[in-house]
Amino acid sequence: MKTNIFRYIAFGAVALSLASCEDFLDVSPDSSITNEDIFSSEDETKAMLNTIYTKLTANNLYGLAFPYTFNTNTDVELKSNGNQLSTSGNGDDVHCFDMRALWSSLENTWNAAYEAINYCNDFIENMQDSPLFSEEISSTPSMMQHMYGEVKCLRAMLYLDLIRTWGDVPFRTESTKVGIDFYGEGVTERNAILSALINDLTGVEDMMRPAADLPEGVERASREYCQALIGQLAMYRGGYALRPGAGVGEMTRADDYLDYYRIAKTYLGKVISENRHSLDRESFAEMWMRECRWQVLRDGDIIFEVPMLKDGNGAYGYNIGVTIGYNEDHPAHSFGSATNRISLCGLYPFTFDQRDLRLDVTCVPYSYDEDLNQITAMGKSCVSGWNIGKWNKMNMDLDNMMSGTAGSTGINAVRMRYADVLLMYAEAENEINGPTAEAKEALKKVRRRAFATELQSEMVETYVEALGTKDAFFKAIMNERAWEFGGEGIRKYDLARWNKYSETLINVYNTFGDWGKRANGIGVRGDVRDKVYYRELTDASGHIYLEFRGLKEYGEDIDHPASEGWKYTQEYATNWWTRNAETGDWELHDDVKWTFRGYINVNNASSVTPDDPVRYLCPYPTRIITTHKGSIQQQYGYL
Repeated sequence: MKTNIFRYIAFGAVALSLASCEDFLDVSPDSSITNEDIFSSEDETKAMLNTIYTKLTANNLYGLAFPYTFNTNTDVELKSNGNQLSTSGNGDDVHCFDMRALWSSLENTWNAAYEAINYCNDFIENMQDSPLFSEEISSTPSMMQHMYGEVKCLRAMLYLDLIRTWGDVPFRTESTKVGIDFYGEGVTERNAILSALINDLTGVEDMMRPAADLPEGVERASREYCQALIGQLAMYRGGYALRPGAGVGEMTRADDYLDYYRIAKTYLGKVISENRHSLDRESFAEMWMRECRWQVLRDGDIIFEVPMLKDGNGAYGYNIGVTIGYNEDHPAHSFGSATNRISLCGLYPFTFDQRDLRLDVTCVPYSYDEDLNQITAMGKSCVSGWNIGKWNKMNMDLDNMMSGTAGSTGINAVRMRYADVLLMYAEAENEINGPTAEAKEALKKVRRRAFATELQSEMVETYVEALGTKDAFFKAIMNERAWEFGGEGIRKYDLARWNKYSETLINVYNTFGDWGKRANGIGVRGDVRDKVYYRELTDASGHIYLEFRGLKEYGEDIDHPASEGWKYTQEYATNWWTRNAETGDWELHDDVKWTFRGYINVNNASSVTPDDPVRYLCPYPTRIITTHKGSIQQQYGYL
């Protein structure tokens, strides 16, 4: 059952003296209810906390922008683009690295993030003056102490996402008040921000309660989320990032990076050793089913998720997930419509071992029509187009879902999973000491859930134990994170902090061309999926469902007799190398030529190398440049 964390929203929105959506620096008129009154009551302080959570649910933040708008193309999530010149007016071209400072989506998210941060700063300052708050901890932290640490976690999360989106950003830990010239301040170098956030959270970790002791469970930031977030911040502090320099900048990391991998190992290790979460309590499929039904375990995989509001917000299941048709005039079902806007790379499903249990949960090659019959959905060119099966409105509980037939679902935004903790821990340990038994065991815990019992020896023990070098283990971590977090918008950040974004995009671009050629008889076909066969079957309710061959099996000897219904064909990699309609010459499909156009495309592919950085960071919004009167300047080659 989804908890009612928003019970105090109306009161909190009025009571907290802060900014409007138009300009987060405006200071609201005084209220008859003072901050002293509010922070003298635990219930009213909780109301202020819920106001902050409400801010996080906005479409400009975790309701849509961070999971969708700023989701750039990778070898996992990919939105194809077959046009060389077309540029969106609102920010939809972020995915192909062709961004514009004038986009309203950039300004809206920037302002929404700083508005929420200012709420956090105001909360923290007033809590420090509360007669109910003390930094001295007894055997069990008080709820006031927990909320103090909780808001610091939310503030750190917001700053991390600002950094991952823009790089260096303004850094304030004091609320904006009349007389403060925020616009006179420039940006702070991101490593300084990350270090400050790490120090801040290590000071409140002991003040926080575990999710199991919170009424709302993982819908609130907990002690283990604080620990995991410290580890995550440290991984970014120790990782690579695009920094200002010639051209679009340069990928660098600080000389003290190992110090931060050690911090990450320490705090991620606390999450593991305190044993409050596990991957053993539910299967991968069950975990995502529960997520769609607001039945998340407090001690399972999910450590923290931003709670969305039913009938109010949340893109998961509606704009991110499985597409569902719906006829409003003659409805054949009660789930309403859904339109998936984040597809998976056409190569990605075939990187899995085809026995991996995560494959069918993550990669869905079909949608549902308005009658809930399955129809193929691999994209027109198959460069991208697969649905993300983790979020599916048809997995929601009809008796407890949104009242409308379209729009937001209220499915929560997952921000930290135990699987992420394990894989970051394994990565940090490998970076410090190589593939030790500790690192291997953390990786094994993730893979054990991914394979059936009879495959454990081969796919877990033998696979992991064969990773005998630091480099081999790191490559395995890269792969595992791709398979585990497909569709979750994590890949872009991982590739950047590893300094593997350039190499990965070049490889994907070239592999599309290679598969296309081989599928059309140029070279050895090998394991290329040139086409896919499928048939239509009918379930007990009379709905059509599809079975495929050529996804997990491949080659010219696929058994697909028409007498058994295998009469439908989907051209796959054959699409990627096509004949020009005018000249008749063979060439790449336009969706390959221009999908990564801001980095690699048909005009520059022969000269782009892994030393050329990907401009994955966004430009500062034009209005922010203007209002800060020269204290913030555009970087990374943006105008």
